[in-house]
Amino acid sequence: MLLLQVVIALLILLIGRRIFYSFVRKDPLFIQISRYVGFIGITLLCHIFLGPKWTWFWIIGFPLIGLLIHFIIVKVKGFSFINPGEDYDNYRGWK
Repeated sequence: MLLLQVVIALLILLIGRRIFYSFVRKDPLFIQISRYVGFIGITLLCHIFLGPKWTWFWIIGFPLIGLLIHFIIVKVKGFSFINPGEDYDNYRGWK
């Protein structure tokens, strides 16, 4: 069960990276790596301490909450949801 949960968590991370790459494309490598390590690490800790049921809530629920927050912030700030463009780069300080 743990291996299946880790594989699905990695798939969700990879799909999210593909879809939302334009929002994180200029982040430093250590930030990008820490996102993966953190998500998989918390997945492992959830499985060990809370059990498989709560791990599924983490694997599915956390990305869905992130998607909702992302959608709200993008709409409030006036950025494009798919391709944020130059305004988002200025907002993040990437200029």
